[in-house]
Amino acid sequence: MASKKAYTGQETAHEGKCAFLAGDYETALPLFEQDWQQHQDHLDSLLHIGYCHSIMGHWRQAAAAYKRLTELAPDHGHAHDLLGTTLCKTGQIEEAAQALSHAALLRPTDALVRCNLAVSWRQLGRLRKSLSTLREAVKLQPDFAFAHFELGRTLVEMDDWPAAEAAFKEALNIEPKFARAHLNLGIVYAVRGNWRAARQEYEWLQHLDRRLADQLQDAIEGHR
Repeated sequence: MASKKAYTGQETAHEGKCAFLAGDYETALPLFEQDWQQHQDHLDSLLHIGYCHSIMGHWRQAAAAYKRLTELAPDHGHAHDLLGTTLCKTGQIEEAAQALSHAALLRPTDALVRCNLAVSWRQLGRLRKSLSTLREAVKLQPDFAFAHFELGRTLVEMDDWPAAEAAFKEALNIEPKFARAHLNLGIVYAVRGNWRAARQEYEWLQHLDRRLADQLQDAIEGHR
């Protein structure tokens, strides 16, 4: 574990980054906070305060840091994206969608931002907006497995099982060891009565993630 003593004589922000890179977030956080208090123009320290809180699961503190960063740097697209994804964690989905919409405007070619925005639309029940946003993400980056995966999840919510199956399959064509895609594809197979294919996905998950394999087993049994 990194220690403050090891960085004696170095600038506080640099000490914080060394601790952060070493995975010692509890040491890094107060160093970044100290630097931010002393240098209100060090926006990178404010960003790392948000990072530390996020990694440690302090979602409200992280959201506060990211929100302050967006106020000080309104064109910081990544900060708006981080704020939106963090607000999703705190259940503030409307506010999350607003932040992510702003991020998408600032980062129009970023497929991940589109995916994050689409997730917020789905959580709000705005499935058509989620669907169109995910199609934009897939168009922007056709080889992005996560975009196809989230597209599948939205299609499931819309009860379009054949299209969902195709989306999860495409995610797995791109990333064959994508465990959550195997889980969701297995559930789609179970819903559609394709027990053999569902069982094959279960066997995949036995090697990739036993917890998800158990979830799929429960889903298969629940649909028999």
